[in-house]
Amino acid sequence: MRLLTALSFMLLLLIGCSAENNSETASEQASQVETTSETTASTETAAPANQKTPLPPRTQTTNENGKVIKDESISIEPHRIEIPSIGVDALVEQVGVIENGQMGVPESFETVGWYNEGPMPGERGNSVISGHVDSRNGPAVFFDLKNLEAGDEIIVSSADGESLTYVVDRIETYPENESPVEAIFDYSFQSNLNLITCTGTFNRESRNYSDRLVVYSSLKK
Repeated sequence: MRLLTALSFMLLLLIGCSAENNSETASEQASQVETTSETTASTETAAPANQKTPLPPRTQTTNENGKVIKDESISIEPHRIEIPSIGVDALVEQVGVIENGQMGVPESFETVGWYNEGPMPGERGNSVISGHVDSRNGPAVFFDLKNLEAGDEIIVSSADGESLTYVVDRIETYPENESPVEAIFDYSFQSNLNLITCTGTFNRESRNYSDRLVVYSSLKK
């Protein structure tokens, strides 16, 4: 799982963060609209040169003894995500590692990005979906993620309408450089869905937020 953790750390540094803000914190974005002509900066963080590490195939997950774990659970390729308690109903993009070694982010502020080199929803393991918190024009898809509570439901569906429901277990906020990447991305024997966005103070020089908000949820039984 160390291979996954190395790449996951890069992903955690960039996902769900808008670089188009002019206010001090994410919570102040709802009432402010940026009117300058400032060019949007990228939130992608480059990997070290020549260190793009391949991920093990999804069907070859192994336990600590190196034994391949066969996953016979029902899984879906996510197409849509709904979070009724905060009014989210968004399409899902697929994001992964791009050619220059950087992790991709959702192209739109109204869609989310599923990390497609990890488990599918429904499989054992931690599926990860990220989304922007805001944009120059105000709140983005995951702006209200901070308002979720334990017990709230997250519904992920495929293009053909098959759906899975996850239940929020807890919400955590971490400083950007102290996020527990193993807990968020590494293998789990149950099916989890972790949602990530940015929060905290916006740094105009680095064009990034100080913290990461992570919603941990597990498949409804």
